[in-house]
Amino acid sequence: MPSHDHDHDQDTDDLELTESLITMVDQETGEEYDFIMADDFEFEGQVYCLLLTVYEEEQSAVFVRVEEQEDGTEGFVSLEDDEFDRVAEEYDRLCELEA
Repeated sequence: MPSHDHDHDQDTDDLELTESLITMVDQETGEEYDFIMADDFEFEGQVYCLLLTVYEEEQSAVFVRVEEQEDGTEGFVSLEDDEFDRVAEEYDRLCELEA
């Protein structure tokens, strides 16, 4: 699972974790990771979410793509490096526009 260290001055201690906690399972290792959804945005006709790790010593951020699953529900898909780089660059650009 690609990760990207990213600081947007967001303190996870201040966030409501009860409704926003997301647990993802690494399909290769079976290891579980807990995240909170910090943001979502559209880019290149897709919806992406910025997830921040919780319960980790060092906080990191992960971008994922939202896709409809076979059962009709929405799920997250990890990004390959090139897509991750494009999405991270776009997110940085959006953050600069809001500043």
